[in-house]
Parts: sequence; structure tokens; C-alpha cells
Amino acid sequence: MGDLESADKLLSELAEGPKRTRHQSQLDLAMVELARGDVSAAESRMRELRDHFDALPDTAPVNDAASLAVDDRVRPFQLAGYEQVLLRSMLAICSLAGDATDAEAYCLQAQTRQAELNRQAEDADSPTPKQQLALAPYLQGTLREATHQNYDDAERAFRLVSSIQPEFAPAADDIARANRGAHSAAGHGVLYVFAMVGHGPKLVETVAPTTTTSLQIASTLLRSIHNHEQGDDDEPVLPNVVSVKVPQVEIPPCDLAAIGVSFGGQLLGATQTITDIGQLAAEKVEAEMPWTIARAVARRVLKEASVVATAQSLGLSGNAAAAFEFAAINAWSATEKADTRCWGLLPREIQVLRAELPVGTQEIQLSPLAFTGQSFAPPQRHSVTIEDGRNHYLVVIAPEQILSVVPSTTSTSP
Repeated sequence: MGDLESADKLLSELAEGPKRTRHQSQLDLAMVELARGDVSAAESRMRELRDHFDALPDTAPVNDAASLAVDDRVRPFQLAGYEQVLLRSMLAICSLAGDATDAEAYCLQAQTRQAELNRQAEDADSPTPKQQLALAPYLQGTLREATHQNYDDAERAFRLVSSIQPEFAPAADDIARANRGAHSAAGHGVLYVFAMVGHGPKLVETVAPTTTTSLQIASTLLRSIHNHEQGDDDEPVLPNVVSVKVPQVEIPPCDLAAIGVSFGGQLLGATQTITDIGQLAAEKVEAEMPWTIARAVARRVLKEASVVATAQSLGLSGNAAAAFEFAAINAWSATEKADTRCWGLLPREIQVLRAELPVGTQEIQLSPLAFTGQSFAPPQRHSVTIEDGRNHYLVVIAPEQILSVVPSTTSTSP
């Protein structure tokens, strides 16, 4: 994302390209549009993508006929559960950076989707872990607090944030402030700096060993298919598969830890993590790995059976049949790839800092901070106009250093 113009052009072309990667590219294009400050285009694109993914049928973790016939890449690209919640949360951030009209509605949508996913995760047969995201309730808390009336709603939202993300220390101050019913000091407004920090998780192909659990899942799946097709109870014979190709989460290294925010020559603080996307991705892939391996094993069985049937139809037997089957199975296996499609331009973390500033046009400084706490680049200066008792927002895009800063075009108020 270092060259936003080139990224926009390339992703625009990919977004009109092959269906298999089209929606993945559109997600990344929306992030580039946000980084460029075109929040209206980013919000519109994310809204269309939300509707698209909502319209897709739920894909069973194992018995998907298309993926069993070829590989997982033939399945329609679907967002992980946490990404579905995150998409609605990102819509709220786009709205706050624009006219803020639909921000609270998006927050409610995110929490509704979160509740639906939690119910699904409680199913004993579900491989997907129960994952909670604190971003949407945090945004809702800030919006409820800005009404100067709904402090009870704000306190409940901040308490939920604290339970989801106990490491987020500012939640304690948020809860106490909402309990007092005080938005900000007289003659002050509030600035929220939301920082998209680091390069986000990507999926890369690796080789994983089969496990007892994955082989049991594969056996159950194949028995179900065999009984459905053959009408008997013969046990499927699993091949001696030692390892298979699977996706693995990789988070590109980055020296950027947080964004330091200063005012009047004094450090107000550093942004703190409200949602760790890298951790969510790793947890999801790890939890679903036995089912991912099981699909690969089941594919091998079905492909070997197809090759044997083809050899028989050609009248091959003995050494000729064995040579044909060996060559065909190895050639087929070589073409199989892990599904590494993902929302590639998400950040590693979404962080936030809240600061109360005096009314008027104020200059703040934003500095990229290393994990040592030291700044490793000159600060960027930005002017913000603060209104009494209102919320104002800055969105900082910082994959390795501060790439762009998107100010809100309005403020939220009573």
C-alpha cells in the first residue's frame, strides 16, 4: 500500500477479473479507497460486499462437494466469521470519517452478526472457534456517550469491551467516565485516533501432517458419501496419506508498534489495541485445521477411486494398471493447492486513542512508534477543529509507517 495510486489501479483491474478472486480484490480495493480518503467509495463498496457475502449459502466445513472433487479453491470465496463482523465495523469507521449518518446502525449490525456467529459456534459439531471483537461495541459506546444522554448505554458498551479485550486498559476510564455521566470537560471536545497498524495476516500454502482427529473426520465423511451412493455399510479405506497442503497464517514482520499522539509539545499517549486481527486469523485457522486436513484426505480417496475406475474402463490390469494409477494420482495431487484467498489488506491490529482537546483549531503530531516506545520517523502534523462536547475522528493508515491520515468531515454530537 505504499503507492496508493498504483494499488488502486491494479486492484480496480483485479476487481473486474476472474470470479474466483474478484471479491477478494474488491475488499482490498475498499481499503485502498479508505486510505486515499475516498470514504464514500469505500463505504459503498463495503456495503455491496456485505450484501454479497450475506447472500452466499453457509458452507459446511467438510462435506462440500465442489471442494472434494477438486480443491478448496473452487468454493465461493467467503469471509471468516470475524471478518464478517469486522466488515460491518469498518463500515462504521467509514461512516464516522464521512457524514456519520449510519455509523450506529453499522455497529448494531456488527454486534447482531457477532451474536449469530456465537450461537453457531456453540454447536458441538462446529469447528469454528467463538471469537469476540471489541471494535463495534467500543464505537457504539463512543456514539452513545456523545449524545450526552445515553450514558447507561455507553457504560454497558464499554463494559462489554473490557470483557472482550481485558488488555485494553483505557476501558476502565471509559466505564468510569460514562458512570459519572460526563462526556468531556467544559470547553473541550474529544478526538478519537483510530490506527490501522502493521501488515495484516495473509494465508500461505504449507504442508501439514495428518492427525488421528483429521483421519477420523475424513473417515466419517467418506462413510457418509459411500453409504449415500452405494447404500451399504462398507467402511471406506483411507490411503496412507502422511501430509497434505493447507493454508497457514503468516503475519509479515513490521517494526511499527503503535502511533504516538502529541499536543502542545506533550505526548498524550499511544494508540492501544482494540482488535488484534492477526491473533483472530491464527485462532480461526488453527481451530479449523483438522477439518481442512480431513477434506484433503477425503479428496485423495475420491480421486484414487476415480483413477482406478478409469483404469478399469480402459481395460488396464497388472503392471500397466499400476503404472497408470501411480502416474495419474501423482499428477492430480500435484495440481492441488491450498486455498490462500483472504482479505489481504487488513491491518495487523486496529488501535485507538481518546484525547480531550480544547475548543478551536488545534495542531496534533502523529509519530510511528517502535516496540521500544521510540519514534523512528519524524512526526506528521495535522490540524483538527474541536467543538465543545463533540466527538471528532482521525483514521490513520500505517502498514509500516504513517501512510495516510483521514480526518472526519463532521462530528458526532447531541
